[in-house]
Amino acid sequence: MTKQFVTLQHLGALSAVALLGVSGTASAIEAEISGHVNRAIMAYEDGEDSQTAFVDNETSNSRMRFRGSGEIMQGVSAGVFGEWEIVSTNSSEVTIDTTSSDNSEFQINKRHLDAFVEGGFGKVSLGQGDGAANGIAEIDLSGTSLINYAGVTDIGGSIAFQEGGQPFTANGAVGQARIRDTYSQFDFESRFDRVRYDTPSVGPFDFAIATGTKSDDDDTTDAAVRYGATYANGAQIAAGLGYSARSRGGDTGTVETFGGSASLLLANGLNFTLLYTQREDDADLDADTVWGKVGYKVGHHAVTVDVGQTNDLLGGGAFDSESTVYGIGYTYMPVNWAEFYAGVKQHQLDVSLASVSDPDDINIATVGTRLKF
Repeated sequence: MTKQFVTLQHLGALSAVALLGVSGTASAIEAEISGHVNRAIMAYEDGEDSQTAFVDNETSNSRMRFRGSGEIMQGVSAGVFGEWEIVSTNSSEVTIDTTSSDNSEFQINKRHLDAFVEGGFGKVSLGQGDGAANGIAEIDLSGTSLINYAGVTDIGGSIAFQEGGQPFTANGAVGQARIRDTYSQFDFESRFDRVRYDTPSVGPFDFAIATGTKSDDDDTTDAAVRYGATYANGAQIAAGLGYSARSRGGDTGTVETFGGSASLLLANGLNFTLLYTQREDDADLDADTVWGKVGYKVGHHAVTVDVGQTNDLLGGGAFDSESTVYGIGYTYMPVNWAEFYAGVKQHQLDVSLASVSDPDDINIATVGTRLKF
């Protein structure tokens, strides 16, 4: 998605508006300000060189937000939600050669600017916000989502594969192959201008649909169903299934994504998470991803091991490829506003092209913390 930049002055003005909502008259929407800072250290190597970077963890990057709502008639409320990310050196953008932001200023990017009305009929949202299915590929009850979740390219996604000391290009069939070019969880449409409708809950099920335009004026529609329940034995389950269609035009045509994820947390702390998604377009792309992890939560601690594989993303489906990731992650959460995490990932790439050797593995270690306010 094309990022939209605002200046510090803009953000200050918006914060002032939010503060007025907090301290203004009783007739105004009552708003609150919150957010978090998420900083980490990455150490990584591509089989040829190694590097260290101080980053903002893109898994849940540093941000601030305001939200508020008020009743406009009996049983019906209206509200607003705004959120901006404030990032210095994105963990998904560092490489062997680039380990800091392009300039000394923070990147301040708009994430959400939404208005909504809700009541017994459900919820209608209008503005820039999540599509109906966003996050469906990332459902996770393990407690380790900051360091070890389905979106593995959020940490190190721009690091490029090497082979024999040279950038790996699949024998010229593609440009320099980065992790993000070979692997994706294929989550659904996030943060675009749309109208979204969420139904009232139907037992443990929730349904949603959204339509709008994304970057480059691509017409985008998605829909999802979510399921969540806690059983008498203390076990919890969360699951979802989604579909999206985005019209890109040209040879690509319509990009369709389908799939979902599920996570089970047992009362004894043992947990399991599974993802399957697939993406196709009108050209050659026909890729899919399978990812899963097993973990254990006890007290303030959580640990998981994961493995995932994306098939045929590299080269847009022009040839066979398998991008595999293995990882382990640990999180310590002493209070509900502080998390400390550490993890290691290994990325492997196999390409089925004559006379093409597979590149070296990429290894990434990350340690960091997220503190909320």
